[in-house]
Amino acid sequence: MSYRFLDHTADVAVEIEAPTLGELYAEALAAFTDTVTERERVQPAAERRFAVESADAESLLVDWLGDLLYAFEVDSLLFRDAEVEVEEDSDGRVRLTARARGEAYDPARHRIKVLVKAVTYHLLEVRRADDGGWRGRVIFDI
Repeated sequence: MSYRFLDHTADVAVEIEAPTLGELYAEALAAFTDTVTERERVQPAAERRFAVESADAESLLVDWLGDLLYAFEVDSLLFRDAEVEVEEDSDGRVRLTARARGEAYDPARHRIKVLVKAVTYHLLEVRRADDGGWRGRVIFDI
Protein backbone atom coordinates (compact mmCIF):
# COMPACT_ATOMS: atom_id res chain seq x y z
CA MET A 1 0.00 0.00 0.00
CA SER A 2 1.27 3.42 -0.82
CA TYR A 3 0.58 6.83 -2.21
CA ARG A 4 2.74 9.49 -3.69
CA PHE A 5 2.25 13.11 -4.58
CA LEU A 6 2.70 14.02 -8.24
CA ASP A 7 3.91 17.28 -9.72
CA HIS A 8 0.94 19.44 -10.66
CA THR A 9 0.88 23.08 -11.65
CA ALA A 10 -1.69 24.51 -9.23
CA ASP A 11 -3.32 21.68 -7.33
CA VAL A 12 -2.25 18.55 -5.43
CA ALA A 13 -2.25 15.30 -7.42
CA VAL A 14 -1.99 11.93 -5.69
CA GLU A 15 -1.35 8.48 -7.11
CA ILE A 16 -2.38 5.54 -4.91
CA GLU A 17 -1.55 1.82 -5.04
CA ALA A 18 -3.01 -0.96 -2.89
CA PRO A 19 -3.65 -4.70 -3.09
CA THR A 20 -7.42 -4.34 -2.54
CA LEU A 21 -10.02 -1.75 -3.41
CA GLY A 22 -10.80 -1.16 0.28
CA GLU A 23 -7.14 -0.53 1.02
CA LEU A 24 -6.97 1.90 -1.91
CA TYR A 25 -9.68 4.03 -0.28
CA ALA A 26 -7.93 3.73 3.10
CA GLU A 27 -4.72 5.02 1.48
CA ALA A 28 -6.72 7.84 -0.10
CA LEU A 29 -7.74 8.92 3.41
CA ALA A 30 -4.07 8.91 4.46
CA ALA A 31 -3.12 10.97 1.40
CA PHE A 32 -5.90 13.47 2.07
CA THR A 33 -4.79 13.96 5.68
CA ASP A 34 -1.14 14.22 4.60
CA THR A 35 -2.16 16.93 2.16
CA VAL A 36 -3.78 18.99 4.89
CA THR A 37 -1.38 18.35 7.79
CA GLU A 38 1.29 15.98 9.11
CA ARG A 39 -0.70 12.75 9.41
CA GLU A 40 1.67 11.20 11.96
CA ARG A 41 0.65 13.94 14.41
CA VAL A 42 -3.03 12.94 14.23
CA GLN A 43 -3.89 10.57 17.06
CA PRO A 44 -6.46 7.77 16.63
CA ALA A 45 -8.39 8.99 19.70
CA ALA A 46 -11.93 8.83 18.27
CA GLU A 47 -13.76 6.84 15.65
CA ARG A 48 -16.32 7.81 13.05
CA ARG A 49 -18.23 5.47 10.77
CA PHE A 50 -18.89 6.36 7.15
CA ALA A 51 -21.22 4.85 4.57
CA VAL A 52 -20.97 6.12 0.99
CA GLU A 53 -22.66 4.86 -2.16
CA SER A 54 -21.85 5.96 -5.72
CA ALA A 55 -22.42 4.98 -9.33
CA ASP A 56 -18.86 3.73 -9.89
CA ALA A 57 -15.44 3.38 -8.28
CA GLU A 58 -14.19 6.78 -9.48
CA SER A 59 -17.25 8.65 -8.19
CA LEU A 60 -16.93 6.75 -4.92
CA LEU A 61 -13.37 8.03 -4.48
CA VAL A 62 -14.52 11.63 -4.96
CA ASP A 63 -17.54 11.16 -2.67
CA TRP A 64 -15.45 9.45 0.04
CA LEU A 65 -12.81 12.15 0.02
CA GLY A 66 -15.55 14.79 -0.11
CA ASP A 67 -16.99 13.33 3.10
CA LEU A 68 -13.55 13.55 4.73
CA LEU A 69 -13.21 17.16 3.58
CA TYR A 70 -16.67 17.93 5.00
CA ALA A 71 -15.72 16.29 8.33
CA PHE A 72 -12.65 18.51 8.49
CA GLU A 73 -14.34 21.76 7.45
CA VAL A 74 -17.59 21.38 9.40
CA ASP A 75 -16.72 19.12 12.34
CA SER A 76 -13.00 20.00 12.60
CA LEU A 77 -12.02 16.32 12.42
CA LEU A 78 -8.81 14.87 11.01
CA PHE A 79 -8.33 11.15 10.41
CA ARG A 80 -5.14 9.14 10.70
CA ASP A 81 -6.35 5.83 9.24
CA ALA A 82 -9.39 3.71 8.45
CA GLU A 83 -10.61 0.21 7.87
CA VAL A 84 -12.54 0.34 4.61
CA GLU A 85 -14.72 -2.20 2.85
CA VAL A 86 -16.05 -1.74 -0.67
CA GLU A 87 -18.78 -3.80 -2.31
CA GLU A 88 -20.23 -3.67 -5.81
CA ASP A 89 -23.85 -4.61 -6.44
CA SER A 90 -25.33 -6.27 -9.52
CA ASP A 91 -26.15 -2.85 -11.02
CA GLY A 92 -22.51 -1.77 -10.82
CA ARG A 93 -23.08 0.68 -7.95
CA VAL A 94 -20.39 0.63 -5.28
CA ARG A 95 -20.75 1.01 -1.53
CA LEU A 96 -18.08 1.94 0.96
CA THR A 97 -18.27 1.40 4.70
CA ALA A 98 -15.46 2.65 6.87
CA ARG A 99 -14.33 3.05 10.44
CA ALA A 100 -12.02 6.06 10.44
CA ARG A 101 -9.86 6.93 13.44
CA GLY A 102 -8.63 10.40 14.26
CA GLU A 103 -9.23 13.40 16.44
CA ALA A 104 -10.38 17.00 16.55
CA TYR A 105 -8.21 19.49 14.73
CA ASP A 106 -5.90 21.29 17.16
CA PRO A 107 -4.05 24.23 15.58
CA ALA A 108 -1.33 23.94 18.23
CA ARG A 109 -0.47 20.39 17.06
CA HIS A 110 -1.78 20.15 13.49
CA ARG A 111 0.08 22.61 11.29
CA ILE A 112 -1.90 23.22 8.11
CA LYS A 113 0.14 22.52 4.97
CA VAL A 114 -2.57 23.49 2.47
CA LEU A 115 -6.32 23.77 2.62
CA VAL A 116 -8.20 21.56 0.19
CA LYS A 117 -11.10 23.38 -1.44
CA ALA A 118 -12.51 20.43 -3.37
CA VAL A 119 -11.91 16.93 -4.67
CA THR A 120 -11.94 17.04 -8.47
CA TYR A 121 -12.86 14.71 -11.30
CA HIS A 122 -9.94 15.99 -13.39
CA LEU A 123 -7.71 13.03 -14.42
CA LEU A 124 -9.58 10.88 -11.87
CA GLU A 125 -8.84 7.19 -12.13
CA VAL A 126 -9.52 3.96 -10.23
CA ARG A 127 -8.50 0.78 -12.04
CA ARG A 128 -7.21 -2.75 -11.67
CA ALA A 129 -3.45 -2.97 -12.03
CA ASP A 130 -1.61 -5.59 -14.05
CA ASP A 131 -0.41 -7.23 -10.82
CA GLY A 132 -4.02 -7.74 -9.64
CA GLY A 133 -3.93 -4.84 -7.19
CA TRP A 134 -5.55 -1.45 -7.58
CA ARG A 135 -4.32 1.96 -8.77
CA GLY A 136 -5.95 5.33 -8.34
CA ARG A 137 -5.31 8.98 -9.03
CA VAL A 138 -7.09 12.03 -7.65
CA ILE A 139 -6.47 15.75 -7.70
CA PHE A 140 -7.30 18.11 -4.84
CA ASP A 141 -8.19 21.70 -5.71
CA ILE A 142 -6.27 23.91 -3.28
